[in-house]
Amino acid sequence: MTLLASIVLPPYNKSKPPSLPLPAAYERAISTLGAATNEFHCISANITTEFTPEGEWYFTFYSTNSNVAPKFIAVEFNGKVVFDNGFR
Repeated sequence: MTLLASIVLPPYNKSKPPSLPLPAAYERAISTLGAATNEFHCISANITTEFTPEGEWYFTFYSTNSNVAPKFIAVEFNGKVVFDNGFR
């Protein structure tokens, strides 16, 4: 028998401002997209604690071409950027 455990982190405390402001996080996400910024546009930005207890901004970008998969970029509050693509 295999036992799988998952750690569920508490949700982000929305009463306190994030330590990385949205404009700074968005700038890092756009920089990570690079030349693809000509094709992709941001449709959502959320704060999540799903992967880090401190929290991170999670951006979703969609292409202007409907047949291209969306891109997901996480920007941790410490500034680290993760190009997620939904596989994290």
